Amino acid sequence: DEGEWEIARPTKKAKKEKFGKKKNYPEFVVSPQKLKDSVKLKDLQGLVLWLTSNAPAPQWLLVRHKPEIRRVVCLMVPGLTMNMFDGPLAEMKPEYDQIVLNKKPSAEPITGRDYPRNLEQQKLDPALQDLADIFPVLWPVQTPGDDRNNKMHSPINAFLTAPLPKEAGLTASGPSKKKITVTDLLMSLEELISNEYPLHSSQIAEIRLMTGDEETDEDRQLLAQRKSEGWVETDLSKSNAADKNQSGSILDGKTIYSLDCEMCRTADGTVLTRISVLDWDSNVIYDTLVKPSAPITDYLTEFSGMTEELLKDVTTTLKDVQNHLLTLFNADTILVGQSLNSDLVAMKLSHPHIIDTSCIYHHARGPPYKASLKWLTQRFLKKDIQTGGAAGHDSIEDARACLELLKLKLEKGMNFGTSDDNRESIFKRLTRPPGPKKTAMIDYGDPRKFHPDAVHSVSVKDDDEVVKEVQKAAEGSTEEGIPVMDFVFAQLRDLQKVRNFTTDTHGQGQGRKVDIDGPLPEVVKDPPVGEVIKATKETVERIRAIYESLPKCTAFILFSGSGDPRKWRQMCELQKRFKEEYKVRKWDEVSVQWTDTEDQILKRSLNTARRGCAFLVVK
Repeated sequence: DEGEWEIARPTKKAKKEKFGKKKNYPEFVVSPQKLKDSVKLKDLQGLVLWLTSNAPAPQWLLVRHKPEIRRVVCLMVPGLTMNMFDGPLAEMKPEYDQIVLNKKPSAEPITGRDYPRNLEQQKLDPALQDLADIFPVLWPVQTPGDDRNNKMHSPINAFLTAPLPKEAGLTASGPSKKKITVTDLLMSLEELISNEYPLHSSQIAEIRLMTGDEETDEDRQLLAQRKSEGWVETDLSKSNAADKNQSGSILDGKTIYSLDCEMCRTADGTVLTRISVLDWDSNVIYDTLVKPSAPITDYLTEFSGMTEELLKDVTTTLKDVQNHLLTLFNADTILVGQSLNSDLVAMKLSHPHIIDTSCIYHHARGPPYKASLKWLTQRFLKKDIQTGGAAGHDSIEDARACLELLKLKLEKGMNFGTSDDNRESIFKRLTRPPGPKKTAMIDYGDPRKFHPDAVHSVSVKDDDEVVKEVQKAAEGSTEEGIPVMDFVFAQLRDLQKVRNFTTDTHGQGQGRKVDIDGPLPEVVKDPPVGEVIKATKETVERIRAIYESLPKCTAFILFSGSGDPRKWRQMCELQKRFKEEYKVRKWDEVSVQWTDTEDQILKRSLNTARRGCAFLVVK
């Protein structure tokens, strides 16, 4: 009966464990009547915060005897999808093959596909059957995103970034008490990728380290393509001499350059025609017009300020500009500007350390919208720029505005000028009353760099190491001086890699120019089914090993983060290809026709990508 409460407990082995349990043993209880809307990733986060802190109680399930729950372990396993639980994996069809167009959305707030369903071992593929011994219910969970702009937000960032508690007395308008430095405002690797910045070769290597992969043919092809197109990158073996570091702790010994470029359009795309570079004191240290590398078809004068007269006698080439900049930039250089991704592409230069004013300040409607530099300057500096009208912008003026915005941000604090200034790291949240709680972050790459508030951070190289480190964090290790953690977060990534769910399948965010004459992007498919079954079985075995090692009364939350993103990524690439072709070709000459049908497929594939799964149990 859907109107009755259902106790969410494993069906077999967990019943044996229940023998001898106290009457007040904690457990999760679910009810269809309790579920008023589809469960979202923020609901899982809210459950964690309620179990470990003083957040509001969840409205989508009941937790019996909550005070008896002693710790929470969260495991993110990208690569798990809802359709894997529909029958044998050998018969599994990609979720994007099931996209139905012109289907009217249900008027109900929640549909049957949003309800949790019981895990029945006999109906699962053998590789997944052990999950039914651990978890009683499979939950569909929606990842945050922006349907209007066809975006899916990072599930790990969404889960690990929590609202500020009201009782903390923190306000969005007041300056932060914590002093920040320029390095606190650097774009993360994920931000660089999502904002389509050309990645430095060191960052491409970092991605492989985070995913546990070796350098791929695609990596080598990208770097070779850049070299053939005249790209350069900052030499990170060089750094500031000790006596030349800029003074002041706010700069962390870094050299700050604010830059802005002006571009004109050619048949091959936009090209650099002016660059201005300012130092920390707003002195212009480099400002030059640049000889276009191809005949200009549109000077874009209303934006660039460039005219045929201005450029006719210019002899400085792009190569000259690159050579000069490489003498200025090193490993201690931070570049500041507004949406510098397009500037760096025009400069054909990659640099790893970026502060983007369009990211450290938010649009009034919040991300993914971006405020213009003109608006930011009016709003926060109380100045008017770009008032030249038809004469266009002044790159020195724009670069100086970016520098002033950065200095204001450093003065006011991290939360100033942002739409999410009432949010913080979940690890930071758990240091607040009634804490502090002991927290652990276990992941590939450098988790300490991105989650400095975690008490215990461990960098791992493979999923087997994840299992060992989660066990240590949950049980404690006197030999290694690791106390028992109250909250543990970790990721298993092997299944994601085998199924080709990795974040940059088509080279997005690595500065790869859209090749309008190349082959059309295709959707990435699963490898042979035997490889998927093997990877699934090994992943489930690791999940079971973690579960069996957990102390009793531990809440174990497993979630995928998202669904299958591959079709959505392909459709995004096709849309980008269409937009680039349509700039230089007639409608009947473009290789990609973008109609309402393609737009529907894009939106439906985004919905598929945002539909993940989760499992909940108390050990």
